[in-house]
Amino acid sequence: MSTNKTPPPFIYRDWCIQDPVFDVRKYGLDPDDNPDLYYWNGWLWKREQGEFKPLAPISESELDEDVQRRLQRWRETGLMPLDESDPEQVQRAKEEWEKRVWSAPNPW
Repeated sequence: MSTNKTPPPFIYRDWCIQDPVFDVRKYGLDPDDNPDLYYWNGWLWKREQGEFKPLAPISESELDEDVQRRLQRWRETGLMPLDESDPEQVQRAKEEWEKRVWSAPNPW
């Protein structure tokens, strides 16, 4: 979780998680509104009219268990940096996505 109360500028990454939160009511949102939510870099983000706006810092323990496992697996396999502010780690993760995910044969 980010201890910084000021959100970083949003940068879309392959490892952004869409619909990450199990209970959106905690953040003052109505699940019936179907908010477009993302988890990235210790923050919960809402996309409105193509722009990403920070809602709140969020602990990964608040995320759905499946999302927590996915983030852990991505870190272990190099698909996600341990430190989003380290440009070298970010670049390595991008390269890993290109090598392992985006270059994989299309199963369809």
